Amino acid sequence: MKKSLFIITILFFGFSKASLLFDIQTGLNEYELKNYDFAKNYFISYINNNPNDKDGYFWLAKTYEKIDSKKNASLMLENYKKAYELTSIDSNIEKITFDLSKNQNIEDYFDMSIMYFEQGNLKASEQYANMMLEINSKSPSAYFIKAKIALAKNNKQLAKEYINQAIIFNNKYLETNLAKSLNIKEIPEMTQKMYNVSVLEAYFRGDIDIAIKYLEKNKEKNPQDIESNIMLFELYIKNNDISKAQKLSLELLKSDSNNIAVKLLCAKLYKLTNQNDKIENTLLSAYKLNPNNKETLLALGNHYLNKKDYKSSKKYFEQLVNINDEMYEAYFGYIYSLIELNEAQKAMPLIRKAITLNPKNSEMYYLLSLICKMNAQYDDAVSYIIEAIKKDENPKYFIELAKLNYTLKKYSQSLVNLKDALSMSEFSLDRETIDEYMLKNYIKLEDEKNTANYLKGKLKLDKNRIIYKYNLYKLCKLQGNEKEANSYLKEIKKFKPNSLIDYIDLSEIKYEQDGLEFAIKTLNNGLKEYPNAKELYCKKLEFYFMEQKQDEIKKTMEKMSKI
Repeated sequence: MKKSLFIITILFFGFSKASLLFDIQTGLNEYELKNYDFAKNYFISYINNNPNDKDGYFWLAKTYEKIDSKKNASLMLENYKKAYELTSIDSNIEKITFDLSKNQNIEDYFDMSIMYFEQGNLKASEQYANMMLEINSKSPSAYFIKAKIALAKNNKQLAKEYINQAIIFNNKYLETNLAKSLNIKEIPEMTQKMYNVSVLEAYFRGDIDIAIKYLEKNKEKNPQDIESNIMLFELYIKNNDISKAQKLSLELLKSDSNNIAVKLLCAKLYKLTNQNDKIENTLLSAYKLNPNNKETLLALGNHYLNKKDYKSSKKYFEQLVNINDEMYEAYFGYIYSLIELNEAQKAMPLIRKAITLNPKNSEMYYLLSLICKMNAQYDDAVSYIIEAIKKDENPKYFIELAKLNYTLKKYSQSLVNLKDALSMSEFSLDRETIDEYMLKNYIKLEDEKNTANYLKGKLKLDKNRIIYKYNLYKLCKLQGNEKEANSYLKEIKKFKPNSLIDYIDLSEIKYEQDGLEFAIKTLNNGLKEYPNAKELYCKKLEFYFMEQKQDEIKKTMEKMSKI
């Protein structure tokens, strides 16, 4: 296969991040809604927790551009450059120049180059022309001067090459006397080298549309150029042009059905278009082609993590850690999986390693909070989640803190945490959990007005859940409406749980109405149907903690360890 720009190890077809907490799509949603300040802060947090994901740096640069391109020029440049550095481009490909700090000097260099040319000092003239190209490798005026110098040295062939480059980067140079004297009458084709640099420069300065135009033009002339078409496929996805991406995916699969990069991009496209049934098979087929491909392992780990299939996610993240023990994202997924599988002890040394790899991360403190919560160490869990918030004000951290404070009977503080989360972004929130805990806190505080207003609002809480009916019962009690309250209570007493969440909801009602014994009995009934449901064990721990039943906490934790 020919050498080209696209002989790249992990260019545009990477899957992002194992984290369920910092999903890049949240930032992209805010970017699309023009909530640039929130998007900026989110992308900063995202790259703190995804230090190897070039897309985070790319979109942070784009966001700085949208906020104020002049004021944020250095920050844009810094993040575009970081994205480029994470792109493992083949050593034979000429790297693009990012140092734009001397842009203000390029016109001065042009004047100096012309002055020396007119004086007949061709060497000095060429030096200044080359300095212009160091600032901007696509400077048409620099190539124009170099063409004049080459012609002055009687090297007509070299002069034609330089004037052709000038014309490509600025078609007006076709009208110059120099072009006419060299008998150049039409815009020439781009050389492969010029094409390579142009695509890279366009993309890594945020000009996705320009990069797409170059790639589409190349596709017309070289339809079998798989590498450039893979990049085009990725840019269609990044530009949210789903119809073109779908069409190109079919072409690529037909021409090279065993290309791992194509399969990974197809899986990403299936996720965006909610074709979830196709994702797993596509990723597994990529895995069969190369079981040690890091991008495939990360994608599979993420996929199973999102499906809550923690045994499978553990398998792929563990393999990824063994292949690359310096990859923070792999550690996060592996640790998260271990915690969900009740293997917290195995996770602890890995957490220390992950913090060493990425000291800026907040997620490890979140995971430590989860471990403490699973051990009924709620005060320690609060301390760790507060440490996570100090590093990144992720709305999901505030929701977790609200839940912990509710368990600790700090209802007013729990409300503050929920309101902090609500003040952030719609896209990053679990609104059903927020609504559920808002109502719980208002009821515990016997706040009739806010309970009523919240129940009358546009709740995300499923109105078929028994906890919703219980909230109505509690409101009637607060309002002194005993008749209506009793009607709700009769309905609640007849309720038969049919799902995991039903048992959790009913156990809370039983705890308030009848006490600890009946709440635990409800959860034990749930465990007969869902014997491996960690959520039911955690609810038991919560009740035992509130009643200070240390022996029962210990017994429950022992049972959890055997799941």
